[in-house]
Amino acid sequence: MQKLVAIDLDGTFLNENYTISSLHADTVKKAQKKGAQIVIATGRAQFDVQRLFHDQDLSAWVIGANGATTYDPDGTLTLPLPLKTVYAKEIVRWLAEENYYFEIVTDKEIFITSNAKQLLEDEMDIVQQADKEEMKKAKERQLGQANMKEIDDYMRVFQAEKDIYKVTIVSFDEERRRVAADTLGKNDLNLYSSADFNMEIVDGQASKGHALKKLANKLDIKKDDIIAIGDSMNDLPMLEAAGTKVAMGNATDEVKEACDYTTDTNEENGVATMLEREILKRKD
Repeated sequence: MQKLVAIDLDGTFLNENYTISSLHADTVKKAQKKGAQIVIATGRAQFDVQRLFHDQDLSAWVIGANGATTYDPDGTLTLPLPLKTVYAKEIVRWLAEENYYFEIVTDKEIFITSNAKQLLEDEMDIVQQADKEEMKKAKERQLGQANMKEIDDYMRVFQAEKDIYKVTIVSFDEERRRVAADTLGKNDLNLYSSADFNMEIVDGQASKGHALKKLANKLDIKKDDIIAIGDSMNDLPMLEAAGTKVAMGNATDEVKEACDYTTDTNEENGVATMLEREILKRKD
């Protein structure tokens, strides 16, 4: 029976240096040769995932932007769920007025305003309650994404009539993140956190779980034949959609409690351990 394996990216498939280990890459390729359908499910944009794939010559389905996009292994967008324009405008207008760092994510680029980098630097200088080294790593992660473009005025994105799949907020100030969540939260929107210090806003129907169910239906794969593995709270909808739920060794306690078992950490190649158990060593 064909299996569909959904794998989270940061904290799961990636190590602490935000790269894919050769063991993880090789084990995925072996699982694919055995007939498994592999999907990377992440808050990142698909083109950023492809940048990571390139070094290891990988190809897979990609659920990006926390379920707002799904791409086939050839890179074709198949199941889009863009933000409603009226909501996207409200969100970015408020963020700009309140001097938040934010990213506007389309299917081709990540747009930031020309003062965005300085906003992150200013927060790092002001905020005392967060670890300085962790803030530095978070800043490098955000600014190291693929296809980032600076613009003078965020309205240029709307004038170009581009579909917006996600707006990402990064703040090192816990209170500012809470205020943003309280202000921008709506019934027609989903808010996720996929990394320290960030918040991601997508369409209300978008989640890794919803996208995984639609992909499974497209591939005619039943829930019992879906395996999902993750480490963070935004992985819970994806794990709920799977017949076999696996937590990383570095997962939060809530994720571990929701799963059938816990594998090794991302630094210990926990995805490879899971694929060996669930795909490569199985006789069926």
